[in-house]
Amino acid sequence: MIYLDHHAAAPTPEAVRRAMESAASVAWANPSSTHAAGRASRELLEAARDQVAAAIGASAAEVVFTGGGTEACNLGIRGLAEGRKRVVTSAVEHPAVAESVNLLEREGAEVVRLPVPAGRPPSAADLVRHLDSDTLLAVQWVNHETGTVFPAAEYAEASRAAGARFFVDGTQALGKLPVDVSVLGADAVALAAQKVGGPAGAGACWLRRGLDVGPVLEGGSQERGRRPGTPDTLSMVGFGAACSLIGARLADQPRLARLRDRIEAGLIELGGLPNAGEPRAATVANLSFRSWRGALLAAALDLEGICVSTGAACSSGLQAPSAVIAAMYPDEQWRAGSAVRISLGIETGEQDLDLAYAAFERVLTREGG
Repeated sequence: MIYLDHHAAAPTPEAVRRAMESAASVAWANPSSTHAAGRASRELLEAARDQVAAAIGASAAEVVFTGGGTEACNLGIRGLAEGRKRVVTSAVEHPAVAESVNLLEREGAEVVRLPVPAGRPPSAADLVRHLDSDTLLAVQWVNHETGTVFPAAEYAEASRAAGARFFVDGTQALGKLPVDVSVLGADAVALAAQKVGGPAGAGACWLRRGLDVGPVLEGGSQERGRRPGTPDTLSMVGFGAACSLIGARLADQPRLARLRDRIEAGLIELGGLPNAGEPRAATVANLSFRSWRGALLAAALDLEGICVSTGAACSSGLQAPSAVIAAMYPDEQWRAGSAVRISLGIETGEQDLDLAYAAFERVLTREGG
């Protein structure tokens, strides 16, 4: 099996597995309990929080653990939107952001969805006329399907100047770009463990110190009153261990960019049309093949032992054309239904891509699906 779906989830490194195995005999206890077992679990939880905070240039007190990236997006967006009348977002957001914004719209907020033609993210100048002190800007940093990098620091500067709040979906940025929230200038940043080799179901929302952000769930006062419910200490240990390896992932990005460019060039020769805006992360190529439906092409490649996807894994069961690609190319709607995403990670080698290319070549010579 050749795994090329790292934007959905990264394989778990041995160091992360070891950390979780070592913690398992203690992490079962409720970290909110004041007895010895609870205190031992709490110690593990706070050590993991320190590791996550260190990976993003934050104070541990600013890191709120959540049950994954989707919950982190909900917390950041819905928490920051409190008391604001307008939400500005892009047309190519992950469902975790898009659906959170849709909920706010149903509750009466005005929503501005900025276009991203051919993958070109809005400029800060495009945002200015929509931003004021009644506004929340909620956008991704790295697009989950195409890898397009949005100018988050420029957005932050524009938001500050206008008095708007700024939420960043950083789930695909962590491990691919240097993330330093102390200089970014955002108000909240969502993170997900499985994008960097941690366990699924573990995430975090960084909230700028001093913000009055309440929970979006009802319950107890865990996580300083921001996220009720007993934290999953063992999963957070895995998240922290994965964050301690971020440096190696960042150092590997130039190599991955070369591998990505090589397979993309080969697939273009086989008839693929790239779907990408620049700049983009090193880890992903997204191409449409006119004579194929993306879901059938991905299935055919799966039979060849090649794991790719057609878009966000949380939407893959719908078998619908990619909303991201459709928004990028409104005049070429065929692209959305014919797109596949090849995403690489630190485990990806040259031989993996040689085998993947050969499989693409075999499949694409057949009659399209």
